[in-house]
Amino acid sequence: MIRLARAHRHVPGNVVYRKADYLTDESLPEAAYDFVSAVAVVHHAPFEQAVTRLAWLTAPGDRLTIVGMAANRTLLDWLISACGVPVSLLYTHRHGGKHSPAGMPMEDVHMSWTEIRRALRRLLPGCDVRRTLLWRYVAVWDKPREGGP
Repeated sequence: MIRLARAHRHVPGNVVYRKADYLTDESLPEAAYDFVSAVAVVHHAPFEQAVTRLAWLTAPGDRLTIVGMAANRTLLDWLISACGVPVSLLYTHRHGGKHSPAGMPMEDVHMSWTEIRRALRRLLPGCDVRRTLLWRYVAVWDKPREGGP
């Protein structure tokens, strides 16, 4: 993925791509990144540790965005998720089915929508958490200029 991003012709000169394990790489500097994103990765790690570390990497005044998945636990969860089925089927039909990279690790989601929303609001005060149509949520958090996690 990084190779493809680096090959893109319209990358600004101030953009740096780095491959690292955000949970364990000691060389990643604290509060050094203007934009931190995690797309469908947080549920592969201990949730609180992952979110806390991503917040730690984000520079004061800058943004962390998490796109994640949650488990359906209530009737309302299942009803909302069911609304995504026709759209998913349309996308599958238009794009020739699901194609995951070979060897892509799969992990079940264990936290419910409510648990994730509560944890994110506790760990990232002031974050905006929205549920999307295709079984994902998007959390956007602007790290305070002074203090914060």
